[in-house]
Amino acid sequence: IWADYGPHYVKVRKLCTLELFSIKRVEGLRPIREDEVTAMVESIFKDCSKPEKKGKALVLREYLGLMAFLHITRLTFGKRFMDESNVIDEQGEELKFILNNAITLGSKKSIFAEFLPWFSFLFKAQNEALAAHDARGASFTKKIMDEHTQARLKTGNTKNHFVDALLTLQKDYDLSDDTVTGLLWDMISAGMDTTTITVEWAMAE
Repeated sequence: IWADYGPHYVKVRKLCTLELFSIKRVEGLRPIREDEVTAMVESIFKDCSKPEKKGKALVLREYLGLMAFLHITRLTFGKRFMDESNVIDEQGEELKFILNNAITLGSKKSIFAEFLPWFSFLFKAQNEALAAHDARGASFTKKIMDEHTQARLKTGNTKNHFVDALLTLQKDYDLSDDTVTGLLWDMISAGMDTTTITVEWAMAE
């Protein structure tokens, strides 16, 4: 996301414009959006129907946040990370930890370490925590990518979601594994809060 304007930037922008966010792909992913919005509305109705909730205010942010989480993870990783009982599975808990940890580490990041790299030795613990976080995120993503690669080898089918799209286009666009991983995390981290805030703003209006 912070790449300088050059061949890499142009290549990735072309990939996103022509492939990942093309009208055809976005329309092909419409059932996922409809599923998650329907599930959210059903969950709100179910909770409002409980006798103990009658006449009480409902905090919509909780429902919007969960809908955004499930929506973005399905679009990006092709997985819901939640079972039929609405319990987040092990991989989902790992993803939530990584995202929450990213926010925590980001809020603690020193401006001196960011813009004055020769002072980095003063922030050894912080740099080690960031390195461990990056390694954990990369390991998580690699497992998801391996799962999709194996599924495609068995069935020969390619899904519309972004991880499959990136893996099948990796050679055509000469993308490194780091670039694929980075794009997936950009979509995850940028998508969830933006989706929730946008819907809340629209409802307020």
